[in-house]
This record gives sequence, structure tokens and C-alpha cells, in this order.
Amino acid sequence: MAGRIAVIEDDSPTRDYVVRALEGAGFTVDAVAQGAEGVALVEREHPDLVLLDLMMPGVTGYQVCERIRKGPASHTQIVVMSVLEGVEEKVKALELGADDYLVKPVATAELLARVRSMIGRGERLRQEGARTNGRLVALAGAKGGIGTSTVAVNLAAAHGMKKAHSVVLADLAVPVGTLGIMLGLPIPEKWVWREFVMDGAASVHRLSSYLMRSPNAPLRLLPGVRQGSPYRDVQPEAVSAFATALRGLADFVVVELGNQPSPFVPPVLRQADAILVVVEPEVVSVELSAHLIDRLHKGGILPDRIRLVISNPHGSLQLSRSEVITALKTEVVAAIPYQRDEFSAASKRRVPLVVQQPQSTAASQFEELSRAMAQV
Repeated sequence: MAGRIAVIEDDSPTRDYVVRALEGAGFTVDAVAQGAEGVALVEREHPDLVLLDLMMPGVTGYQVCERIRKGPASHTQIVVMSVLEGVEEKVKALELGADDYLVKPVATAELLARVRSMIGRGERLRQEGARTNGRLVALAGAKGGIGTSTVAVNLAAAHGMKKAHSVVLADLAVPVGTLGIMLGLPIPEKWVWREFVMDGAASVHRLSSYLMRSPNAPLRLLPGVRQGSPYRDVQPEAVSAFATALRGLADFVVVELGNQPSPFVPPVLRQADAILVVVEPEVVSVELSAHLIDRLHKGGILPDRIRLVISNPHGSLQLSRSEVITALKTEVVAAIPYQRDEFSAASKRRVPLVVQQPQSTAASQFEELSRAMAQV
């Protein structure tokens, strides 16, 4: 099992010893003596593993670890090698992103065993990630107040009830996300993953650290932007990296885009396996949805990736399901009925309807929607 390893160690005898041991075991090794050089090396070469000393002049090992985790090589495994053996030092290194911690001096046999174990684990994780690169379903509405957020929450919860802990719900509605409030989560006051998008280095590893586990639903939430957040300043290339990273967060990723234009919409739609347009069965909503679908087509989205979800939060009787299909020339995969009392009770408890009232007619429609999206 070969691999490429970066050694960042300022002590020359230790560095030479580690390099000889690794090269003798068949690994390709790049070694540097300074922290800043080490960060540049890792970001340039993307090694399989980093062996990192903590006590270096200038940029310390702690800072190197932190910078790697915030950079384009954030997925790289890091093993700290240090003479510091206190619990406080170990905890600090691990909290900054280290994957393992070895106390010097390290016997050659133990060093090689740890390195092989870490590289093997990394390979398994990469293979697992390739197998489970998740389905991404994006939801959008042509107008507000028609239940797009409710559909997103219940779709994610319905899928999570079948396969717990494999579902992520991402709140990308602007100007402010509301899904966390709907789930009763303590939403951060600031847009916590802003820097990841702004610096163009979003990754699964970085985004995963901000997922919030819901106590009321079998899903994890990526909280949304907050009021006043400068989301319009995000560059398109940076959002593309972010959209790509979204797919790796879980087996099934539900993204709510809301009904307002934002830099997130085009890249996420390009990544999506299916796009659900939520429409109310009344003439204004249908007309606005027709314009939205037309824009999607003109933006290069193929018609077979677009589905309709009829949501009837106000009990409208204007248009039937068949009339909506005829008007929009798009398949309807679910029609959520008007059940005011059931939705109100679930909302009051901050629990998705599919969890609160699993036997309800609306819950059965969300189940049907979940089954349909599992096949896209």
C-alpha cells in the first residue's frame, strides 16, 4: 500500500529519520522544515497524509493544522508528532482538525503501523464517499407562502425515517433561512459557513462541522443565511465548489432555495438530480410557476429533471391536479392536501408532520414523494 506523505518537521535529525523510515517502506515523501512551507506543500500536492510537528518557530503546528482544514486540501489526514504529551495539547490539536496524535520519540514499527492504518482508512472513506455521493434534490417556489419550506422539511424527515442519519437538509433560502426555526433548533446569530463560500474552498469536511442534528426529526440541518448577510457578494466559482460539496454530506440531500434569486440557485440546480417546483393550485401561483419553469429550461435544465409538488396550504379549490399538469406540462409527483389542524399542531411543536401525524393523508403524500425522489 503506497501513498504520498508530507512531513512538516523543523528538527533535522527527526525529519531525516522519519523520511528514511517512510521511504524504506515504499512511501513517496515530501519534507519541509517550516510551517508556512508545509501549508503550501499540502495545498499544492494534496498528499494522502501529513505528519506534523507542533513546536516549530514562526507558523506553529497548531496553525498549520488549522490552515490546512480551512484550505483546498481540507480532506487530507493529519497525524501530529510531538514531544508534548499533555492532555491539553492533544485535545487542542484534535480540536483544530488533527486525526491522530503520536508522542515522540516514536518507534519505527509504530510509526509505520499508524501511517498504514491512516492511509488505509482514508482510502476506505474515499471509496465509501464515491459509493454514497448523495442524491441532491432542490426545491424552489415561484412565490412565497405556498409551503415550500414545509415540503422541504417533511421530504427530508420522511426519507430520514427510513434511513436515519443519512439525510441532510440545507437551508439556502434568502434573505434569511427559516428551516431551523421550524425544527426548533438554536440557530446561530451569524451566517456560520459564510467564509467557506467566500474563500471558494468549501468542502464536505468543512461543511459537515456546521451540520446541526435535529432532536425532532431524523435529519441534520445546514443552517441558512441570517438577516443582513452579504450573500450577494459570493462569487459564482466559489458557489460551484460549495454546491459540489453539498452532494457529499449525506446519502440524500434536500436543498431549499426559496423563491428569491440568489447566487446559490444556478450552481445548485446544475448539481441537482431532481428539481421540485412547489406550486399552489391557483391561477397566480401556476402562472408564476410557468415563468419559473421557462427560466429553468432557458438556463439549460432539461425538462425531465423538473417535477411539480402541489401544495395547498390555504385550501384553494381553483384548479385540479389535472389542470395544473396541463397548464405547466410537467409531471406532478405529489399533491399535499389542505389539513390545517394537523399542520398547525405539528408547527406548534416544531415537529415535521410526517413525525407528528404519520398516519395523516398529507404524511402519506410526503412518503410518496420520498419514494419518488429515491429513484431519481
